[in-house]
Amino acid sequence: MKIVDNQDQDSAPNAEGAPSNPRRRRFASTGIKASGVILTVASPPAMATYICKSPSGFMSGNLKSSPGNQTVICSGLSPGYWKNWPQAWPSGCYPTATKYRPATTFASVFPGGGTTLYQRGTLMQVLTDNNNSQDPYNLGAHLVAAYLNVRSNKINYFTETSLKIMWHDLCKYGYYSPKAGTRWTAADVAYYLSRTEH
Repeated sequence: MKIVDNQDQDSAPNAEGAPSNPRRRRFASTGIKASGVILTVASPPAMATYICKSPSGFMSGNLKSSPGNQTVICSGLSPGYWKNWPQAWPSGCYPTATKYRPATTFASVFPGGGTTLYQRGTLMQVLTDNNNSQDPYNLGAHLVAAYLNVRSNKINYFTETSLKIMWHDLCKYGYYSPKAGTRWTAADVAYYLSRTEH
């Protein structure tokens, strides 16, 4: 376990080596119990090829936090799985049209995309398309897989809303910010989403 020191980097100790700021002295005298923050460093298995972290958690390296008693569900499936097993799609997501209902379109879930595939294609068409000009970095395919994973409770460390925000920000600003000061391109988001899949 590593204890994080909250002392400012630019403050100088006094002659005895104690912090010169009395507020920091009070903090030091109350000890760690007053901070309420415990960080745990966990090493993932050497062969792990996927991650179970929100985008901001992914940016934090191997630092993990466990809020409350929530169990992290980390069973995300790949675009290839969802493409080949349409019968496993969650309720309300339709891979193909029937005479009673249309197939779910990409734009109905992720509006605002620039390519024809994003504007007019179904979720299944985005999964099966191999035209890199229509789905750069396979971003759409990984978004669809992540969406289906969330809807089918295969992962719970991000939500439909967070996926839609990723997409919106990429379309509107050209990047997504998982945390302040960090910008992910479409390639970065596709890479992150691909690491959430088995």
